[in-house]
Amino acid sequence: MKKLFLLGAMLCLIGIFASCKDNGDASKATVSHISFTECKNHIEKGTNDNWWTGDPDSVSISYANNTIFITHYNLAVNCGFTDKGILVDINVDGSTITIREYEDPTGLQADCICATDNSFQINNVPPGTYTLVFTNWYHGPYSTTVTF
Repeated sequence: MKKLFLLGAMLCLIGIFASCKDNGDASKATVSHISFTECKNHIEKGTNDNWWTGDPDSVSISYANNTIFITHYNLAVNCGFTDKGILVDINVDGSTITIREYEDPTGLQADCICATDNSFQINNVPPGTYTLVFTNWYHGPYSTTVTF
């Protein structure tokens, strides 16, 4: 009887530890190391009703040491973005991390649109399964689920 009780207790403990590992607390996540390429696929405003003729958005995501490394390729921005750069805000709601990339509003606003490849890190993200939602995807929000 003792062996059965010990086996049951061990299985319960294993279950508790396994469930604790599923998702960490990313509520203290921060953004750093924002960098971007020069303007590419430059389109003047009013040139084309279907203005975006560049490559579609895509994203590269990797993870090491509680840090998510992201490169968003072909982020559509105002051509004046290089004046002050790109800002990245995140909102963490449980296992969903919403990412907003945008031009610094205090910078120069040009009368054109272009694409940039924007790279940044999200720090203090423990291993787990997360849904990353990119709000500034050309055709609307894009989400992907990743496990680290």
